[in-house]
Amino acid sequence: MPVRRSAPPSRHLTWEELACKDGTIYPPEWQMRALTLGFEFEAIRRLAGNHQIQITSAYRTPAYNRAVGGAQLSQHIEGRALDLRIPLALSSSEFFAVCLERAREADSRIRGIGRYQTHVHIDTRQSLRLVHWNMTLR
Repeated sequence: MPVRRSAPPSRHLTWEELACKDGTIYPPEWQMRALTLGFEFEAIRRLAGNHQIQITSAYRTPAYNRAVGGAQLSQHIEGRALDLRIPLALSSSEFFAVCLERAREADSRIRGIGRYQTHVHIDTRQSLRLVHWNMTLR
C-alpha cells in the first residue's frame, strides 16, 4: 500500500527536514527509505532521552553534495542518510554511544555511523555489516 505523502515519515521527522538544503524535495519514489530513516530516528531519539534532535543534513542532490564537499558515493544522495546534531543535554561521546547502541540492536537497519565534531551521521546503506568511523580524531 503506498504511503500518503502528506503523512510525515515519523512522529518527529518531517518531509521538510528530509529535503535537500537547495530546496529539492525528498524524492517521492523513495518513501520507504524515508520511513526506514524515520524508524531509526525515533529509536535514537528514545534512547537519547526523548531530547529534540535537529537534522543538519538528509537528502542531497548530486550537485548540492559536490558543493558541500560530500563523499562522491554519499548515502545522502541515495536518500539513506541523516546527520544528527548532538542534543544540548548530551556530550558528543554520549550521543555517539546512543547512536552506536541503536545501530548494534538486532532490529536496527543502520549500517553506517560516523562521529563528527558537531553531529553524528547515520545511514541505512545496503550492506550486511555495520561500518563506523570517527572524524573527531583528526
